Amino acid sequence: MRLKVIFSCTISFSLLVPAVTAHGADFTPRLTSYGHPDLQGNWTTETATPFIRPQELGDKKTYTTEEALEWERRKNAELDDREAPIEGAIEAPEIAQSVSNTAEDQFKDRVFNVLKVNGEFRTSIVIDPPNGRLPLRDDARDNTFRGKFRAIGFKDFDGPEMAGPGERCLLDFGTVPPAVPIVPLSPNYQFVQNEDYVVLYIEAGAELRIIRLSDEPLPNVHKNWRGDSIGYWDGNSLLVHTSNVHPQSASFVQLASESFVLEERFTISSDNEIFYRFTITDPEIYTQPFSGELTLNRMPAGVKLYDYACHEGNYSLPGILAGARRQEMDAEN
Repeated sequence: MRLKVIFSCTISFSLLVPAVTAHGADFTPRLTSYGHPDLQGNWTTETATPFIRPQELGDKKTYTTEEALEWERRKNAELDDREAPIEGAIEAPEIAQSVSNTAEDQFKDRVFNVLKVNGEFRTSIVIDPPNGRLPLRDDARDNTFRGKFRAIGFKDFDGPEMAGPGERCLLDFGTVPPAVPIVPLSPNYQFVQNEDYVVLYIEAGAELRIIRLSDEPLPNVHKNWRGDSIGYWDGNSLLVHTSNVHPQSASFVQLASESFVLEERFTISSDNEIFYRFTITDPEIYTQPFSGELTLNRMPAGVKLYDYACHEGNYSLPGILAGARRQEMDAEN
């Protein structure tokens, strides 16, 4: 590879990023005017393959071609059933402790394809541990921001900080790596870069990640929602180290503590594909680091990303908190 690393990074990425086969290492990508591999453009990770592997599959990492086709056939059949007209009388749902948006998910896009990475049909995005599942500690939820506040007496509706970032319209994905699709939300992304920065725009949530091509982490006193991301080029790959995430950025789906560290590798493997690998380390939440892999596919020419607006939390959260205060007042009387 003709490209040379443009600075010496003080963080040892060779230790932080697991040794993996450099998919696309022999491919010569287009370069920007600054001499860096060109990631720019619109990309998608759309897939119906789950983030964690179904337990019944055990250590089965891949499907055969025949198994993948059968999986997609069954998924299509499920979508057909979901979209079929309802027959008979429609009854009110049972009263539950909470209300979710499950019904609205019935009207999302049809996504049924199996994830394909380096020619393999994957059973899950997470590939390490070998069972494709998250190695959660038994006390993982107790070690999150909200868990620690509950331990000192705070209740779920004592203030907005006790709600998840999605409910507050601050982040939709929490600390989930940005290139991980969460069906039925949008799996689309845009890269923009110059000599000193790589910017990743996430369509779902209209979120930005600014990756500084620098070896100087920001001071620990101020925590960004997405943390502090620094990166450098290694051949066709952009390696990114993210730490110092805001403790409130963890979602109920992706738990995290202040010890959360994310390592990423974006490797340009062809004009239309980026091989993506991530590793999360958080000893307060997980018993060991875990890793996942994806393929980012270039979106067809002319296909655009669209504005995303989050308003439900902005409207409903004040009402939820006001209702909690009213319940407290009623209990006192």
